[in-house]
Amino acid sequence: MRHIRHLAFIFTILALIIATSSMLAAATRGIHVLSKKGTELYLYKDYYALVVGVGNYDYWPDLRGSVKDAREVAGSLKKMGMNVTLLLNPHSQELKGALDTLTYEVGSEKNRAILFFFSGHGETETLADGTKLGFIIPKDAPLPSRDRIGFNNKAISMSQIERYALTIRSKHVLMLFDSCFSGSVFASLKGAPTDITEKSNRPVRQFITAGNEDEQVPDESVFKTCFVQGINGEADANRDGYVTGSELGLYLDSSVVNYSRGCQHPQYGKIRNAKLDKGDFIIKLADAGAMATLSVRSSVPGSRVFIDGIEMGKTPLVDFGLSAGDHRIRVEKEGYEPWQKDIHIDEDRSLSLDASLTPIRSVERPCRLYVDTEPRNARIRILNIGPRYQRGMELNAGRYHIEVSAPSYETKQQWIDLAATEDKYIDIRLEPERREPPPTPSVRDTGQKTFTNSVGMKFVLIPNGTFMMGSPSNESGRDNDETQHRVTISKPYYLQTTEVTQGQWKAVMGSNPLHFRKGDDYPVEEVSWNDVQEFITKLNRKENTNKYRLPTEAEWEYACRAGNTARFSFGDDDSDLGRYAWYFSNSSGETHQVAQKEPNAWGLYDMHGNVWEWCQDWYGDYPSGHVTDQSGPSSGSDRVLRGGSWCNLAGLVRSAFRLRRNPGFRYSYGLGFRFARDK
Repeated sequence: MRHIRHLAFIFTILALIIATSSMLAAATRGIHVLSKKGTELYLYKDYYALVVGVGNYDYWPDLRGSVKDAREVAGSLKKMGMNVTLLLNPHSQELKGALDTLTYEVGSEKNRAILFFFSGHGETETLADGTKLGFIIPKDAPLPSRDRIGFNNKAISMSQIERYALTIRSKHVLMLFDSCFSGSVFASLKGAPTDITEKSNRPVRQFITAGNEDEQVPDESVFKTCFVQGINGEADANRDGYVTGSELGLYLDSSVVNYSRGCQHPQYGKIRNAKLDKGDFIIKLADAGAMATLSVRSSVPGSRVFIDGIEMGKTPLVDFGLSAGDHRIRVEKEGYEPWQKDIHIDEDRSLSLDASLTPIRSVERPCRLYVDTEPRNARIRILNIGPRYQRGMELNAGRYHIEVSAPSYETKQQWIDLAATEDKYIDIRLEPERREPPPTPSVRDTGQKTFTNSVGMKFVLIPNGTFMMGSPSNESGRDNDETQHRVTISKPYYLQTTEVTQGQWKAVMGSNPLHFRKGDDYPVEEVSWNDVQEFITKLNRKENTNKYRLPTEAEWEYACRAGNTARFSFGDDDSDLGRYAWYFSNSSGETHQVAQKEPNAWGLYDMHGNVWEWCQDWYGDYPSGHVTDQSGPSSGSDRVLRGGSWCNLAGLVRSAFRLRRNPGFRYSYGLGFRFARDK
């Protein structure tokens, strides 16, 4: 009996020893840091990141760089040893589901650091008490101006983000938004970050946004670039081998403002909660010596490459940096069996892989192809196979080159992919063949083609004519609200050769309520559409007429193009833009005197860049078909601006690009106008 009791006692002691050893081993395997005093601090069991990129929107303008940016961020975090989930173009329910998982499952582990990164549209709503509420926008959220109830049901507000942050049990949470909106859940935090101490280990919720509501996130994200550079060591202000959330916020605040030429002002800080604002998110920098490089090629170029479940690019993927150790490589292409290989790669070594993809052979039935065209009698050919196209024809899985042509229409070609057993239906609409318009008369040909009014505004007569408004579907930088359609301007009209200057504003209004108060020859750049209406009333009274007005959107684009059908009034090449425009690459972060660049073919200056120009129209979808004297919708919530400004990239100063703003909005340092005058 004593022997049995003795054995039971020994087993109990052994169980306690094993349990204690397991807990110690878990702590040893986690993330540790050294404080400035040399004390080793146990931080986390691990890191977990949810990275979201939304670029393909159902109702909002597409953001061409967001998905690419999200992939790059996910790859960088993965290299640092974080567990990463990448979510691309999610609908509202998908995004909310991912945030629920992050909060209630992943976030239930207390000793974990959680990072959330969102790249996509942001929006701001003003509440009844005057406060502002920010939103992040999933793929299927409607525009609030058209469906406010639907918008609020699908968009995710910062109040909801705050609830997620408060519900997560993990010790440290850092949320970053490559979006611009106002109305935050955090207290502003400016000042030099402190060294890592025991206090840094206390719970915290930190937030960083790319900018305010009146600022635009460019297609090539400065915020993303600076974030990736920051977590790779640039934000390590005290060079201790760690980047804290405070260091990262300070670094992004200075670097994004600098590289965006003052167009973006990131906001950062900690949640307004006394129990969750004492610590600091800590990122342990990756050991540069423990890196390797991987190259992946495939028998089918353009195949998607996944490294440990995250898409990192397409083949050929050359000299991709990744951490040394074990990885799973997967290569996928529609219509082909996926290729997968588990690898081990040592530090400072390079490895090359060749993936041979095998077409999927359907055992059920082949694919079928159905092509519908407009016009209906168009000729359809499949260029890379011998058989003639027939509607519903059977084909093997693979890639096919389709050509559609018809007399008096422009021929269109496109590649399509057929997956195994797929029945694919495609619609191809041909555009009428473009014919060069007859030469428009020079402003010097007949009669009075120019005049100067009493305020010193110079005007040139714009001839009547017909043009293609909007942009073709293949134009670089195009947004989905630029549907191309034919417009006739039935009557000649005068248009001011420059943007309205500060001197002209003062001569009529008697004041200069502007940001860049440089001189009389600089454009006004902080005026609302409503401000302009007051100016029009006073100018007409001063000139004893009722002919001064803003141009319609169609009149503005017609005059900007001056007979040209390219991206810009002078052609398609960005490299020539600096001759005609003050924009992001040459403005030095400010406006410039008017008429310092070359004019377009009709004698108009600064139609691209310097300041945005208000138009008369309410913003809305373009009409279909041929329209005469297009003047926009009869009502709306936003007015149209055209031309881009000093802080915009080339894609936003194109002839066809459209911007929308509330008519009372003026706080942008880049909103101006030029006048039209009836003949």
